[in-house]
Amino acid sequence: MIIESPLMVLPEFPKKLDAKIVGFLMPRLADEYKAFYFYRAASNWCKNVGFEKAAEFFAAESNDELVHAKGIETYLVDWNIDVELPVVEKPQIVFSSLFEVLIKAYELEYNLWNEYNDTADEVLGKGAVSTFNFLKTYTDIQTKSVAEYSDKLNMLQGVNVMSKFELLTLEKKLF
Repeated sequence: MIIESPLMVLPEFPKKLDAKIVGFLMPRLADEYKAFYFYRAASNWCKNVGFEKAAEFFAAESNDELVHAKGIETYLVDWNIDVELPVVEKPQIVFSSLFEVLIKAYELEYNLWNEYNDTADEVLGKGAVSTFNFLKTYTDIQTKSVAEYSDKLNMLQGVNVMSKFELLTLEKKLF
């Protein structure tokens, strides 16, 4: 009877997510943290200038971005990846109107939509169907967000977007 040594080299267990796939997901994690900061800044600005409903809305958006980041982190950790949290610089965001906040939010969401779609494409190209399926949730979230901000901007057609009074009047409908 042969007794195998406990020091015997075994294949790596448990398995880890492929490094290339991790490399595709890490920028999206950073994007979610950047979005968190953007929406915190938007919420703070809105609160400071009297757009209470908008401030609440953007605070909730900020919290959602953290949920999205946590989802990516959990996926990576579940695949045995030690996630090094990305360094995200403090955004240099200055707002001059609620309309500008909405334009920048739309651009942020549209860019995230593009990035998630590109990432899903790359992942699928590598044959990582499970990660592609995971990303489907994020592409769906971004599609919904782009549509939501598009609707808000469409509501402002014909409105003097530099008039605080007009925007305060529409605030309840917008948010």
